[in-house]
Amino acid sequence: MRKKISSNQVARAGKVSTTAEPVATAPAHESKADDQIKADGWIKWRGIYALIPSAFALLVSINTLWNSFASDDGQQVLKNDFIKTFSNIPRAFTSSVWAFTTNDIIFTVDPYYRPLFTSLFTINYALFGTKAWGWHLVNLLIHVLVTWLVFVVIKEATERKWTALIAAVLFAVHPAHAESVAWVSGVTDPLLALFLLPAFYFYMRYRKQGHIYMLAITLGVYFLALLSKEAAIALPVFIAFYELFYFNKSLSLRERAIRFSVLVGLFTVPTLIYFAIRYHAISAFLFGGSPRYPLIFGIATMPLAMVKYLALLLFPVNYSYQHYTPLVETFASLRLLAPLVLLAALVVGIALTRSRVLVFAAVWFAVMLLPVLLTLQQFDPGYLVQERYLYLPSIGICLALALGIEWLATRDWFGAPGRKVALSVGLLLIVVFGAVHIKQNRVWEDSITVYKNCVAVAPQSSVAYTILARVYYDAGRPREAETAALTALDLDSTNINAYMNLSYFSRSAGRADKAIDYLEQAVSAASPGPMTHNDLATAYLNLGLLYRDQKDINRAESSMLKSLDLSPRPVIWYYLGQFYLDQRRFEDAKKMFEMAAAQTPRWFSPIHIKLGQTYESLNQIDQALAQYQKFLEVAPPESPDIKSVQSHIRQLNSNLKAP
Repeated sequence: MRKKISSNQVARAGKVSTTAEPVATAPAHESKADDQIKADGWIKWRGIYALIPSAFALLVSINTLWNSFASDDGQQVLKNDFIKTFSNIPRAFTSSVWAFTTNDIIFTVDPYYRPLFTSLFTINYALFGTKAWGWHLVNLLIHVLVTWLVFVVIKEATERKWTALIAAVLFAVHPAHAESVAWVSGVTDPLLALFLLPAFYFYMRYRKQGHIYMLAITLGVYFLALLSKEAAIALPVFIAFYELFYFNKSLSLRERAIRFSVLVGLFTVPTLIYFAIRYHAISAFLFGGSPRYPLIFGIATMPLAMVKYLALLLFPVNYSYQHYTPLVETFASLRLLAPLVLLAALVVGIALTRSRVLVFAAVWFAVMLLPVLLTLQQFDPGYLVQERYLYLPSIGICLALALGIEWLATRDWFGAPGRKVALSVGLLLIVVFGAVHIKQNRVWEDSITVYKNCVAVAPQSSVAYTILARVYYDAGRPREAETAALTALDLDSTNINAYMNLSYFSRSAGRADKAIDYLEQAVSAASPGPMTHNDLATAYLNLGLLYRDQKDINRAESSMLKSLDLSPRPVIWYYLGQFYLDQRRFEDAKKMFEMAAAQTPRWFSPIHIKLGQTYESLNQIDQALAQYQKFLEVAPPESPDIKSVQSHIRQLNSNLKAP
């Protein structure tokens, strides 16, 4: 039984409390539904009920066990040598998620530093190899456990068991979670939730009981959440709200602000440690290189993206791996103003309810979605809105829906008892959400089913057909791939990626002239601008490489320089450096390779071989030896170039010693 807390046990402002504090209870009118249930003797609470949400999570997701691998799984699981041995786990903490593609410059600037994700995959591979059912089982079990944690956290935050139960059941069956659970590589968000929710729970327990060890657990588990996914940085932001506006309002705002400042300092420690090791691993605090689109476009698109995310949670239709969302390019656009008006109306409506729990739910949704919204300018419009990013934010919406169901229970509806109406609405939501979830799981059966669903949901989307074309080709179905790519061009004749797909298909078939023709059409079809410069730069780079292979040196260099002008980045510096090296223009090659080396992570070993070759060609032997030695320091043990580089170093040293 909880001991009664006296007034002298309340922590003083600015001091980290080790004593218990008053619980942040909801106003009397907010618990009317719970009181009505007790008065009617409707259902007596039993502890076993806490497992109901987890049972629903298991029920709606168990059909994922029959799925194969899909989308990125082909690379992350089937072609990832990194995860095939436990000895590589330490490397997961010093490199990025895509570091196993060590010879591909394209993946060197990826911003995905998630060592616990890679470690989980290493464990999965040891247990199941390439048996897909085992990987899906792990995702399923994580979702089941997270669902239970949702119940525990909401119960702790609101002290309303029935509210927590309803919200957790809705979370368990919500179809927006199918992408995170049914897709093996989509486990990053459930894995994040597996640590972030306990971190918040122990923080709440610390605030209520004052035990320092609970705060220590909070900070430790928060650090693990960061190592799962960078979006965990949202937790301290939400705790700021919790401290200032939700918990223990008996203190003045100034006193709460001082106490909050102390907590900020404590959360800063694991956060700084995380960003330090992240920078050491991928040479970037957040994103490597320059963003795809101007920051102003990302900011202007935030309201639209938030509304689209809300729609995915409230209306269980049109779920897809792609939700094509062109960025908003001006603050005068209706695509910005209309969502802003809608969001403002929602904020006013929530404020008018005077429900602290509803405010808690709304702020949770917004804050947990904030890391995604702040990085919109980094993503292609086809993947600007992703259902898996809703895994944690959806807890707030599920709580809001639970509050709505409880509100229904407190009123009579045309003579029908409110609790029966509430029960009917709740069951209807569970059935509809669950049915859509089960159906959506089958969409993730394999890569082709994933992208065929994208086309089915958006049959007029040129982007959907473009990606489907590449998936068909990778599956060994070239005719269907070409048909899909041509359909994409019928829908949008300026689709650069569709042209690049057709060029790739032609080049793979040995038709270099046709491949060049498609790329020439691509660069002619699209006008340069903020929304096209990245794709145009890629098209020009590919065109330059094709001209190089055809020995058309002048056109090759011209195309590569156009790519460089449009989008200066490591991949073009690297390939342009190789071009100059092949042409024996060693000073130009040196300049390109040095710029590429400055913006690639330390683990990208091939750049050191290229620099070594360039320095050696310039007779700068000491610099060449330093680069070859650097290669040996960072190259993975399985690299086939290690022995040849070691031999070459011995030869160079021998030449230096020769009279």
